[in-house]
Amino acid sequence: MRALLNCGFALLVLAASVAAPAQTDSIDAVRVRKEPPRLPVHVTLPHDSTPRFFRLRVISTNDFHGALDPVEEHGARRGGADAMAATIARASAGCRPPNCATLLVDAGDLFQGSAPSNLAYGAPVVALYNELGYAAAAIGNHEFDWGMDTLRARMREARFGLLAANVRDLSGRAPSWARDDTILDRGRLRIGIIGVIGPETYHSIMPARVRGLRFDDPAPIIDSLARSLRARGVDAVIVLAHSGAFCDDGGRTACHGEVIDLASRLTEPVNAIVSGHTHSLVDTRVGRVPVVQARSSGRAVAVVDLAIAPTAARDSVLWQAVLDARPTGDPPAAADSIVRAADARVAGRERRPVARLAAPLVRARGQYPLGNMIADAQRWAGHADVAAVNNGGIRQDLRAGEVTWGALFAVQPFGDVLRRLTVPGRALRAYLATVVAADGAPRSHVSGVTLTFNRSDGEARLVSVRLANGQALRDDARYTIVLNGFMATGTEGRILAEAATADETLATDDLGTLVAYLSSRPQPVAAPNDTRITIAKP
Repeated sequence: MRALLNCGFALLVLAASVAAPAQTDSIDAVRVRKEPPRLPVHVTLPHDSTPRFFRLRVISTNDFHGALDPVEEHGARRGGADAMAATIARASAGCRPPNCATLLVDAGDLFQGSAPSNLAYGAPVVALYNELGYAAAAIGNHEFDWGMDTLRARMREARFGLLAANVRDLSGRAPSWARDDTILDRGRLRIGIIGVIGPETYHSIMPARVRGLRFDDPAPIIDSLARSLRARGVDAVIVLAHSGAFCDDGGRTACHGEVIDLASRLTEPVNAIVSGHTHSLVDTRVGRVPVVQARSSGRAVAVVDLAIAPTAARDSVLWQAVLDARPTGDPPAAADSIVRAADARVAGRERRPVARLAAPLVRARGQYPLGNMIADAQRWAGHADVAAVNNGGIRQDLRAGEVTWGALFAVQPFGDVLRRLTVPGRALRAYLATVVAADGAPRSHVSGVTLTFNRSDGEARLVSVRLANGQALRDDARYTIVLNGFMATGTEGRILAEAATADETLATDDLGTLVAYLSSRPQPVAAPNDTRITIAKP
């Protein structure tokens, strides 16, 4: 935590200004790294009652993914609604009138990811956000997962704005349901909020779910709306961007990604950017604009304090931090009742035992036993030569011991269909060449093959493919491969789809396949730990 926590620092920074200079893998561009250092939770948040400026405390979350209950991460259960609500309440308590007001916002992907949320199509999350007092949220790519009718139903239920300023139809017009911005009064201030979604959404959602829509460059749209909001008399402009980044040094330095590029291209002043989509820790500034992202699943909450000074030429950033979300005492009663009711509706199914695991299965960057096991399950279900599963579709870890249906749902919550394609060897080889990114990081797990890549000149090149029987892949032979629907309809999947001589949909989806596979194995199940993708040095 930064030394900016010293409350006295607030009076020293009034001269600083906030002005902007001049299912990737399946579902999300999620990178799972070694467990990051835990952030302090005992910090005393600053507060100030000086009449020289008005303090606006922007409290933000992102990528909640329906995590009404804590999620499994590195052998512990973290995040969830209770911890998030308690941390929001704690952050709000340090901001007292008449010279401080809070603004609670979210950067998108609210609904998709847990059985209590998914089986009610996200309705419990909207109820929770209503109760917690959210002012606005960006629409994320997963808000489209159940179709436009369901998204519009959730928007009608929300007592907060769901914003998507850069969504257009194919003629370039904004759809009737898409709100650009909202204006809210907070204390003596009028706050303008803009919501955008990254153009990379094209690559992180099945095309059929956004047919007829496009996602335009958000930078000129934000600039235009910021000018309009200032003309309408707002005192501050907050941007909610479902577009992310990765950073070093606790989220502060060496930041790169779409939202960093977006912030650097803005020409109109904005006061803060709340980002999402990459499930990462971002606590940085681009120029003088604070940019924050609070991981995912309610595991963290970001706080940015802004000094809006009517006598100053520009406004100031007083303080910013991303706090670990931890439950403290009894959770807010109304919010807790929403969670408990949602849990009760699916408890019978969630608690059904499926199998036992010999060891915990933890996601990591690249290859890991959980991914191997899921790929094996899909190849088994399709009686196929090969299977591939995208790393971004593997959403949580698994504990050793009893594994329930609910735990497996959290690992594969999307209910994606599985397709079995029959393709010539040359097409299969071309597809397998795409499962490793240029930086040498595998983007998928495979079953039925071992692959060797040679990385040189900043590119990973496939040099060897051997099948499970030890034979080399033949370009003139025909093979079968199982993929989920997201992968089969993506850019790389078209390599296979266009060459396929047969394309069949399996009887069970990805979750059903994993459940059936694990229950059929000798117990306890030991996941395969072999290396299937090798990156050789030149």
